[in-house]
Amino acid sequence: MSERSRGGRRHHKDLQLCRQVFDALTYALAELDDPQIEELVLASVVPAPTAARMLVTLVPTREDLSPEAIDDVLACIAECAGELREDVAAEITRQRVPELVFRIARRAELAPA
Repeated sequence: MSERSRGGRRHHKDLQLCRQVFDALTYALAELDDPQIEELVLASVVPAPTAARMLVTLVPTREDLSPEAIDDVLACIAECAGELREDVAAEITRQRVPELVFRIARRAELAPA
């Protein structure tokens, strides 16, 4: 098997895992009873830089959130991170659960240039 085909398979598996994590987090975030988190939409889950660590991007539903409010929301997510990772572990088909790193982005940051 060539290096190129192995890389393609790995990339496919990484994307598959990203989708599983995205689906699991969609449900897990919806189950959290926190008004701050309810104002966020899950935008993407990507390897960072490998599938052992996932970058989870959330977007606020309101564009008028202040930087302080965003910091508060990130702190809230940090408190829930262990529970969210457990929810992901229950849903994915991997021995090792990826580390989850959260960020909040504005819609303008995600729009294609």
